[in-house]
Amino acid sequence: MRIKRIAPSEAPDINLIPLIDVLLVIVIFLLVSTTFMQPSQLEVDLPGTQSAKEDTAPTEALRIRIGRDGNYAFGSLGVLNETQLRRELTKAMATNKDGQERRAVVEADAAATHQSVVLVMDMLASLGVARVSIATAGGKAP
Repeated sequence: MRIKRIAPSEAPDINLIPLIDVLLVIVIFLLVSTTFMQPSQLEVDLPGTQSAKEDTAPTEALRIRIGRDGNYAFGSLGVLNETQLRRELTKAMATNKDGQERRAVVEADAAATHQSVVLVMDMLASLGVARVSIATAGGKAP
């Protein structure tokens, strides 16, 4: 009995489906394990309190950070001066839905001047922000 060999008429195929499956699993793993926090470009050392409560500010609240050097940051925007901050706050308030109470959270550095905090609170009041909270770091006060 003779064994007859059949000559291949085509080149062998490379199946890409398993490779795509593996890459898709890697992408899903990276999406699940990644944190989606927006780091601020302005580092702030919050002052401490003895009786700090957990942050209950809604996510749609305007977040303004005040650095020790007098610079400001608004949301994901980096270092701003006073006029740029006022312009950005005005834009944010212009997109506000009618009848919706707007809130703000001021995150001032412990070494920031009182004047810069008052300036931000005055800006917010002039734009009609009804509620302003001041963020603190719990348990750090002497």
